[in-house]
Amino acid sequence: MSKAAVIFGLALAVAACGSEPPVDRPINFGGDRPVQLQVPAAFDDGVDYPLVMILHGYSAGGFVQQAYLGLGNLADAEGMLVLAPDGTVDSIDNPFWNADPACCDFDRTGVDDVAYLGGLIDDVMAAWPVDPARVTLLGHSNGSFMAYRMACDRADVVTSIAGLAGLGPTAPCSPAQPVHVLHIHGTADGTVPYDGNNGVGSPGAVATVAAFAERNGCQGGPTAAASKDLVASIPGAETAVEVTGGCPGAGAADLWTMEGGGHLPSLTSSFVPELLAWIAAHPRP
Repeated sequence: MSKAAVIFGLALAVAACGSEPPVDRPINFGGDRPVQLQVPAAFDDGVDYPLVMILHGYSAGGFVQQAYLGLGNLADAEGMLVLAPDGTVDSIDNPFWNADPACCDFDRTGVDDVAYLGGLIDDVMAAWPVDPARVTLLGHSNGSFMAYRMACDRADVVTSIAGLAGLGPTAPCSPAQPVHVLHIHGTADGTVPYDGNNGVGSPGAVATVAAFAERNGCQGGPTAAASKDLVASIPGAETAVEVTGGCPGAGAADLWTMEGGGHLPSLTSSFVPELLAWIAAHPRP
């Protein structure tokens, strides 16, 4: 079976997960760019749930991105409310997010994706019992750029972001309050280079994390922690972990460097548990 077929099958499985409304609340949001909220089958109206938004890379889509990251059963398995929206489609039929001058509104449409995604979050929080301390954005590539833009512009509701194979903003960024940041990046990424040498002035992975550490008010520097095995095609624990010291309780700034990892790494079975553990450990106080 081809890789495309596997991903398509996973995407269909994602579409079925957590999609049945257990109570009389709306599950369709986004107006003319609709997205269905994925809700735990065991939903309890008396519980406040984490909200996770998954942001796809350029030319991908919400369900396919969710499948690639291994998060297809997130609503039921982890008891979370989940959104996997789609960006608008450009002139060559590729979905994208208008995150930053670096990526990826190549047609210069000027679509306001901060308003769209922020509106989704606001609407879901108004209609469902969302834990305001646990609103997380997970992005890959263009979706990671978009997660950073949301951390800059909607820190009032976004409490943490985790991005794979993206880079920090080139546009001005002044978060209203600290946001936990996890940056994951392969050193052999030929699409969005780890060192930021992409011709449009994006900071590299190290500089991206350092900039958010400063925005968050961190007083210390990076400290190495135990390495992780996150890339299946590279033997051993290839992912070096750095944690910025002296950060406030609401504003961690961590870097996971996949030594030899590319733009679309084959992820191990450890990736999702490690990612979810980081999210669980970083609520907004």
